[in-house]
Amino acid sequence: MGLKGRLISQIEMKCSGHLLYEHFKSNPHKTSVMSPDKITNFTIHEGQLGKANSVVSWNFILGGKERHVKQVLHIDDEKKSITFNFNEGYMNELYKSMALTLTAEENFITWTLVYEKLNENTPEPLNFMEFLIGLIKDLETHHVGK
Repeated sequence: MGLKGRLISQIEMKCSGHLLYEHFKSNPHKTSVMSPDKITNFTIHEGQLGKANSVVSWNFILGGKERHVKQVLHIDDEKKSITFNFNEGYMNELYKSMALTLTAEENFITWTLVYEKLNENTPEPLNFMEFLIGLIKDLETHHVGK
């Protein structure tokens, strides 16, 4: 089995996918209030909210443990997508590279996770994709009706 992989999850939302795109672009610091059992902290280190090449970090609960990641954001308003390039933290301990893209289209959110494992013993990041799906469902509950 190869070291490179791609996981894709597309979820139909009860609210506009564009609301969730705007949430991650402009209000990610509010995520811990909407999903406190998953996200415990968000910090912007360089740049500013809504701007490409900003450096951010998240603390989150995965596998019953608090984890930390640092990412560089690439924002494409035309495609309504945000790519989170992992450059430090928990995922970089397991994967040589990882990029996560959120894309909004009408009432759908698509998560695309592209990664390269450090070695063949590294598991596929299925638990992280499950975490992301749960996170979107938490945020959807907050945005329904808006």
